[in-house]
Amino acid sequence: MAVALASAGVSLTAAGAEVGVPDTITCIYCDGSGEVACAYCHGNGTVECNYCDGTGKVTCTFCNGTGRIRCPECFGKGYVYDNGNRLKCPTCKGAGSFPCDYCVDGKMFCDVCRGSGKLKCVVCDGYGKVQCVVCKGTGQMKLK
Repeated sequence: MAVALASAGVSLTAAGAEVGVPDTITCIYCDGSGEVACAYCHGNGTVECNYCDGTGKVTCTFCNGTGRIRCPECFGKGYVYDNGNRLKCPTCKGAGSFPCDYCVDGKMFCDVCRGSGKLKCVVCDGYGKVQCVVCKGTGQMKLK
């Protein structure tokens, strides 16, 4: 309090009687703005997406991250039987699978963050600042 009073140009008498003490001073926590950086997002307004760990991509749910989808005709074996004869599967041409059309290298965009890896901070609603709790957003601290 003495530092705050001295910075406001307040002097005290030897007996401790207040001489020229203002009712309020500029808040030393928010520097008079009434706002401080959000502690949750560190003033960025965004936080890392916890669903994709900030990468913007998740494991493909269609191919389970393999990048390939099992052939529905031969069930991934690469061959089928026709009248007891084993034949190369005509659908997948013996590969047993197809490249997955839903992803790249087994990864697809995260639906939660839309591929950005970031989410809007829920504490400050993406603003990056919150109301100063010391001065309640007024920018002034009461002394009396």
